[in-house]
Amino acid sequence: METLSAWFGDVVFGGADSGPAVITVIGSGGKTSLIWLLANRLARRSLRVLVTPATKMFPPAPAEHLFDHYCRGTPAVPLEGITLAGIFNEKTGKLESLPLPELEQISAGYDLVLIEGDGSKTLPLKGWADHEPVVPRCTGITVGMIPLRPLGMPASEKIIHRFPLFCALSGVKPGEPLGLAHFAAAIDGAGQASRSLFTAARGRKILFINQIEDEALFARAGELVSLLTPEFRSDLDRVIAGSALRDTAREIRKY
Repeated sequence: METLSAWFGDVVFGGADSGPAVITVIGSGGKTSLIWLLANRLARRSLRVLVTPATKMFPPAPAEHLFDHYCRGTPAVPLEGITLAGIFNEKTGKLESLPLPELEQISAGYDLVLIEGDGSKTLPLKGWADHEPVVPRCTGITVGMIPLRPLGMPASEKIIHRFPLFCALSGVKPGEPLGLAHFAAAIDGAGQASRSLFTAARGRKILFINQIEDEALFARAGELVSLLTPEFRSDLDRVIAGSALRDTAREIRKY
């Protein structure tokens, strides 16, 4: 199993395209952890990195030393190192999105742009309203995240954001144990709901199954992928399973 950051580095910077790499991370169960992992590990390859939300995100404490520059608004010029930018909301303590036209314009000045495009109220799973997620037009790679840790847990609003929407999407009933088929329906939208994990995706699509920390869970992740519709799997660029916290990953074959 290789490091997750090295795997993404090869995917993002391994091609011939010399333009900016713009990655929007959507879904639930580790988006912020993945973004900061990639920002700090890939900053060695790219001198100018921008981290910003397209919805809302909590800024890390300065003591965590995750960024070099903090801009409460649209950065005037790209700076070397990692820049965290957004509109700070004093009431919520969250960073909110820059105006999307401005974000799309300034993205061209960075080597790597990491956008958090979804919110889940810190819960591991979610359903999607019509306005979610927010994936800017400049996005070249959309990473859709879903964790397997809730597998087998009773479905409830305690672990699922927008619970009624998730039930409609996945087919799970309140209190029913969450199974792999429910996860698959949330990912590929094969159920009756209009929006699923990748509905708003742009560019190359990468499915990241998070919180995979042993061989047994990796095998379950493989089973999950096998339940996705063939049409959906063919539309994915890559599928990986691993841990954003442990910086581990392994690719899963789509077929």
